[in-house]
Order: sequence, then C-alpha cells, then structure tokens
Amino acid sequence: MAIDSHNSFIFEPKRLREAREACGKTITDLAELIGTTHQCISRYENGKTVPKPDKVRELSRILGFPYTFFFKPKKIDGEETIYFRSFATATKKSKKIHEIRNRWIQEIHVYLEHILEFPSVDIPKFGRGPSYTPTRFREIDQVAALVRRHWGLGEGPISNMLLLLEKKGAIVSRSDFDDDVKIDACSYWGNNDRPYILLGSDNRGVSRSKNHKSSAVRSRFDLAHELGHLVLHADLKPSELGDKKNHKVIEKEANRFASAFLLPSSTFGMEVFNNIDHLIELKKRWKVSISAMAYRAKNLELFTDDQYIYLMKKMNKEKILYEEPLDDELPFEQPQVLSQSIEMILEHNVKSAKQLIEEIGFPIHILEKLVNAEPGTFIEAEESTLPTNLVHLKNFRSQKTV
Repeated sequence: MAIDSHNSFIFEPKRLREAREACGKTITDLAELIGTTHQCISRYENGKTVPKPDKVRELSRILGFPYTFFFKPKKIDGEETIYFRSFATATKKSKKIHEIRNRWIQEIHVYLEHILEFPSVDIPKFGRGPSYTPTRFREIDQVAALVRRHWGLGEGPISNMLLLLEKKGAIVSRSDFDDDVKIDACSYWGNNDRPYILLGSDNRGVSRSKNHKSSAVRSRFDLAHELGHLVLHADLKPSELGDKKNHKVIEKEANRFASAFLLPSSTFGMEVFNNIDHLIELKKRWKVSISAMAYRAKNLELFTDDQYIYLMKKMNKEKILYEEPLDDELPFEQPQVLSQSIEMILEHNVKSAKQLIEEIGFPIHILEKLVNAEPGTFIEAEESTLPTNLVHLKNFRSQKTV
C-alpha cells in the first residue's frame, strides 16, 4: 500500500478503474450509483482529482472492495497479450472482467512467492516473433510431439492435464464466480515470464457456448488449447492477436496443438475406429470428447470426410452430440498450487488469515474463488485467531504498596 511522506495513504486511480471494470460497470453506471457525474469519476480514474476519504468509502461500499484496495500500488499494468478461448463470441465486457481476474491471479502468486517456493517454469516457446505468420499444421503436430518428449510424457493418455501444467510452472485458477460472465479459458505470459491460466467454471449446469455444457473433457481440451497459445504464440503483440483475420487462424492453430498434444498419432491412431461404442471406451482412456477424437481421426485421414459427417449426424440424432456419454461422470481437474499455498501458510502460522486478507487486498469472496479455497477458509481462520480470554489478572507484585 502506497504511503506518502506524511504517512497517509496515496489513492491509486488505476485501482478504481480496475474495481469498476471487474464489476462490469461503466463510468456512467458508477456515477449514478454514488450520485455524481461522469466527469467526476473520469477525473478520479485519470488521477486528475483525488477523492476524499468519505467518497472512497462510498466507492468501496458500492463496488464491494475493501477501502484499502484503492490505495494498493498497481504493479501489473496489463500490457501482455491475453489469449481468449472463444474470443469471437465473448463480449468486450466479459473479456475485460476475465483479463482483470487473470492479472489478479498473478498479483496473488507474486505475493505468495515471497513466502513460498513454486515450481520453476518449464514450458518451451516455439513462437516466431511479435509479428504473426501462420504455422503449418504438420509443424504444429511436430511441436506438440517435441513438448511431450521434452516433458518425458511418452505417447499415452495424460492422466491429469491441470496438474501437469502446474508442475511445469503454470499458475491456474477457475472462474467459479456466481455471475453471468462466462468464458472457456484465457491465458497469458506474465511480465515475470510465468504463464497464468484462468479456466471457465466447472458448473455443469452452466452453458459455456450455444450448444455445449461444461464438462471435464472439454476443460482438459481448453487447457491444452491454452498451452498451445503459450507455446506457439508467446511473443505476439496484442495488436496481432486482436486482428480478426489473424485470430481465426491463431485459434485453429491452438486447437490443432491441443488435439495433437492430447491424442498422439502414433498411439491414438492405432486405437481409433469409427464406432460410437468404441469411441466411448476411448473417451474413458484418453479423457477427450468423442467429437474431438473424431475430428482428430479425420485430420489424420483415419476417417474420411463422409465417415466423419455420418458420425456427427448419428450422434446428433441420438442426442449425444452436445451432451456426450460420460460428461456427467468424469471428474473435473481442480487447481491445487494456490490453495495448497494458502493452506500451508495458515497451517504453519506464517501469516494469519487477517494478514493475508489485508496484505493481498481483495474481497474475501474473490480471494477464495481465485485460489480455489473452500468457502469460509479465510473467515473461519480469521475468527479462530480472536482471543478467548478477554480479561486477565493484573501483576500485583509489580505494583508498589501505598
């Protein structure tokens, strides 16, 4: 928290904008809520006017952020390229909210890194520089094979995709917020050269796109897709990714990487054939959706175009194209590294829950979600630190007799 030479807090304008955008509110929305003008809020956010303490308290109440949050120095400015899954269908508001949440993950990790030692980053980059040039699918398959070989994974199924990425240095969280702002996933290389990934909710009842519900296998594919971006597009400028023409091809490249990484041709190609019951059994083994396996088989020329189309039509007729068998049975992979960090700090009394809340500076419900902690983790721990004895005997021996 910034303090000036007179020992008073320094208001951080960027934090106000961040809190407002994280709540999905426009400047006009916020101005109306606190009974002021658009120009006034704009001046606060641009640093041209410093709000008085009572006004900051009002902003804190309306936006649901601690008073101290608005005085916390902003060290991560957000100049890195963010990769969004389903970028084309996500709203500008949704992308902004998840961009902020993903950068908060970095803030939390950087804070925790001063206390704990995290896995070192071991995610190779095969990017072609800041300007985008397409990569042939055959090359992408080779890159996916090289990453597998680099990690010593062999050619079989990956048992836990999320744990694998955490072991290789990625910091992963889920966007399990109770709001209507949904994404599949987003990721970026932080300015500390560590990757951060924010996954969509694992709420099976929430539609992630027009036709698909969230499922464990689709979440794994999302992770592999984000890994594809981190490996193939690490050095791209935000403007290159933002170009609509580029973006379509970039997304196809990340999908191709994910498919090749999860389903190596040398092994998966020997097992697959065009039969729904057989594909269901393969889904148990490879933990990849039937649709994705069929598409991979078509790309490997193991299924003809006609065979692939026939299979998709048959699945649609049997009403299993969008909600596949096993979708409600295979468990979601959960992030562990941040939740383990919090548990370790609290268990070893390195910091109290109150200290963590104050020093990290986010609302409790946001902090719990981003670190994948159990609801009540911080509240229960904080209450347990309260003294049980409110009165104590005086030390009579130290008092002089009158």
